[in-house]
Amino acid sequence: MAETYAQRKAAVLAAVRRLRQQYRKSDSLGEVMERELDRLLLRKTIITPSSLQALSQKYDGYVSAAAACEKPLTDLLTLSGNYA
Repeated sequence: MAETYAQRKAAVLAAVRRLRQQYRKSDSLGEVMERELDRLLLRKTIITPSSLQALSQKYDGYVSAAAACEKPLTDLLTLSGNYA
């Protein structure tokens, strides 16, 4: 039995929600990284490589979360393309 329009719409909307959820995770980690950058800008002492360790860790987390958006986005594009 074929899917109804409502079922197709619900499936695509669910895929959009999954992508939005993953995007929000990466956005939150990006904001944490931004706060670390702001903290570094406000420092009165010179920024040393050892003081950049925390920034590096925050950046790695952000990049991982941003890369994790790829699968939900691909799933959304594939799913919506099937209904075109």
